[in-house]
Amino acid sequence: MNDNLKTKNVGQVFVLIPSHNRRDILCNTLLMVRAQLPPKAARLVVIDAGSSDGTYDAVRSICPSAEIVGGETSMWWTATVNHGLKYIAQTARSGDRVILMNDDVNLDRNALNHLLEASCLEPHSLIGAVNVVHNPHGNQSCVYFCGGRYDLRFACHKVNIRQGTPWQEPCTRFQQTDFLYGRLLVIPWDAFESGYRFDEVSFPQYCADEDFTFSAKKRGFQVLVDCKSVVYVNEETTARFSLNFKKGGLRGVRQALTSFNSCYNWKQNWAFGRRYAKWPLLFFICRYSIIIINENFRHGSKN
Repeated sequence: MNDNLKTKNVGQVFVLIPSHNRRDILCNTLLMVRAQLPPKAARLVVIDAGSSDGTYDAVRSICPSAEIVGGETSMWWTATVNHGLKYIAQTARSGDRVILMNDDVNLDRNALNHLLEASCLEPHSLIGAVNVVHNPHGNQSCVYFCGGRYDLRFACHKVNIRQGTPWQEPCTRFQQTDFLYGRLLVIPWDAFESGYRFDEVSFPQYCADEDFTFSAKKRGFQVLVDCKSVVYVNEETTARFSLNFKKGGLRGVRQALTSFNSCYNWKQNWAFGRRYAKWPLLFFICRYSIIIINENFRHGSKN
């Protein structure tokens, strides 16, 4: 990181990683984090949601500088993150920053340093990395997520770069967005002051990251994607649900609509629509209509 940028924001950096029973995957991620951010650069906090696979001992062995916060097996993603934020809140101060990331991602070279550099440039912003997917045939990686805008009337996301587009860093470093995903993002501690946390009641697994970042934007924070910071999505460990009737049948569609760890969970999508849309029922109907049409008649593409 540029030395001049370091002086702009000298607060503490916390790297927060929630995990449950993914010992080997987690340890691989910790090694990548420490390769980019040594102990003096950031406090690494692992929230272990009651793992039974030896996660605690493995983390202690491979990354002694990591702070391990014990949680419960009943915790989903959102509760686990909030448990970590409660721990951080004991020492965090205005000017500090929290890097929130998943335990199963691969980091591009200098992804974390680029993200912190971006945070120095835009200190009042929540900033996420570009999410890309490795091409299995060894060709150019493709965009999974690069931010976008909500259409709160008809529920169609207006993406900055369409999913599946070959990734090439644009000339403009920052992309404006309404929301971010929790795979890799940096959040100024000020966004958590006054008791703001992720909503673990309405969004126990999915949508909590979108909800928090969108609500932060409505509270006056900028929300950006840093095109210099890239994180690779691990599709093998990502929960797979579908509203494709031919692929999963009625049982598969029902699971997609009701499972806590499904991005299609109807209760969570209804809660989001009630919270933000002017006409929640119209938003809800449009959202599922778009998804069903895309997955059943457009070869599973996403809007």
